[in-house]
Amino acid sequence: MTKSQHNLHSQNYIQISIPDMLNQPCQIVDVRSPDEYSEGSISNSINIPLLSNEERNLVGILYKKFGQKKAIEEGYQILDPKLDVLKKWFDEIVSKERIVIYCARGGMRSKVVTSLLKSWGYDAIQLSGGYKAYRNHVITAIDNFRVKHLFVLHGQTGVGKTLIINKLDNAIDLEGIAQHRGSLFGAIGKTPSTQKQFESELFNRLLELDNSKAVFVEGESRKIGKVSIPNAFFKQILTGSVILLEATVGTRVNRIIDEYIHNQANSAPEIKIIIGKLKTELGKKAVDDLQQKIDNCEYSACFQYLLEQYYDKKYIHTINQLNVIHTIDAEDLDPAVFKINHL
Repeated sequence: MTKSQHNLHSQNYIQISIPDMLNQPCQIVDVRSPDEYSEGSISNSINIPLLSNEERNLVGILYKKFGQKKAIEEGYQILDPKLDVLKKWFDEIVSKERIVIYCARGGMRSKVVTSLLKSWGYDAIQLSGGYKAYRNHVITAIDNFRVKHLFVLHGQTGVGKTLIINKLDNAIDLEGIAQHRGSLFGAIGKTPSTQKQFESELFNRLLELDNSKAVFVEGESRKIGKVSIPNAFFKQILTGSVILLEATVGTRVNRIIDEYIHNQANSAPEIKIIIGKLKTELGKKAVDDLQQKIDNCEYSACFQYLLEQYYDKKYIHTINQLNVIHTIDAEDLDPAVFKINHL
């Protein structure tokens, strides 16, 4: 790219709005830095960064110290050697359908990439307002979304609430979206979501639901790990129709073992550390004994004690406040799912 071609950022094209983007098939590409993308992105987008984290910081420093012109010049100096690789990425990764390009605010980075793609023959369009506009759209949409027939699954730890949610077609797996199980051991084997990404994925799931039919969700606290359920939606969970799931302690223990031991290789050390934080609630002797059981692979005894002496005691307060309209035997998951689907 010659210096005379360093005007991609000044090209003006028709932009696409958030609603129009959501209502048509397209490949959404985020050209922000990896750090920006990991904090929160548009659902189902892919990240092809124009600048690395370090390069973005450098351009930002130049902008603050010397102004926009110097920052733009440096940006093109960084971009020039990358053009062949950038084109290769798009040729290999991006489909042939319309490509929607976005950056932080619908500014220079997305305009530059849109201009490049058009010159390479792609059907590319810039997202108006960028991620900031999308973020505002998500917040407003979740606040305004009303589920017409919401059923909320409750039950003691290990009863299989999430397992059943994942077998129901018209359901919202909040813990899956949060990448946290909402319990003491909830982050084991997971990469917990950021608040922005949690809300983005929740918004995307709400769009997928058939709101003319019953919608199912698991009863949760306001916080799932470190993320919070948006207030307006959480209020709907609190007032939804309650389905109480029941299963024996033995079944619940087995499901916990499957989740945290059989499905999570090498999780025992992390489980021991977490149990060590329960000395105030259970006492040092009990905690030491539970940790020894983990070392001895006595998982059933360990988790049964935790259920009966910790989780179940905490859940009594919650269950006494519920207005249960249906109680379902969850000893066997498939019959439970059938009953729930035919309420």
